[in-house]
Amino acid sequence: MKRLIAAILLMLMALPGALAQQAGAPVPADRLIALVHNAPNTGIMLPERFSPEVDTYLLTVADWVSRITFTPTAASPDAVITVNGQPVQSGQKSQIIPMTNEPQEVRITVSAGGGQTTYTVYLQRRPSERRTRVSAGFISEISLHEGKAVISADLVTLRYQENTNISTFYNDTVYMYRYACAPNCLFYYGPAGSPILARGPQEFINQYLSGGSNLYYLIYIEDEIVAVMPYQAD
Repeated sequence: MKRLIAAILLMLMALPGALAQQAGAPVPADRLIALVHNAPNTGIMLPERFSPEVDTYLLTVADWVSRITFTPTAASPDAVITVNGQPVQSGQKSQIIPMTNEPQEVRITVSAGGGQTTYTVYLQRRPSERRTRVSAGFISEISLHEGKAVISADLVTLRYQENTNISTFYNDTVYMYRYACAPNCLFYYGPAGSPILARGPQEFINQYLSGGSNLYYLIYIEDEIVAVMPYQAD
């Protein structure tokens, strides 16, 4: 399977531009006009831009991504779309596809006007030798030692509801979280919906309570915090 993925990658990189849908040409009813996924920050898809005429793609994501969904949009309002055999409405998210360490394929079928087209997306996690995790906690103390910030935070288990969806943010750590920040750590403060990038740890220390809460995401690799940003339920 890994050799197959490599061969597909080479094939996709070599796809000529002639395969793309010509500008202004009508898209057949049994095709998609858009296909997006829910991992825009870490996902890399080849070809990079979706085309109704290209039916094979490779999507790689960060090694910590646990699930993927796709949102297919059909050219025809009468089209029937399935993702791995399950019906999906045009413009709506598909079912959750759990990610594993093994390559897998997703088949998106569009049927309309007596025709049928199947798009195949090969999924693969990108390997990482370093552990990346995200925690959430109330910052209790920030200190500077030789220009390097150290954060202490009380990690919490959070349960929140958005409309009819209930989600839980769980941390299995029960002790006070205390880690040094990387020299190039990114510090954001202010409202969760529109955070402000601090110009260094001292500005963050002076401003981190300005958003009305000391509850923050803490993103770290191994034993160093690499980013701090206001918590927002998602």
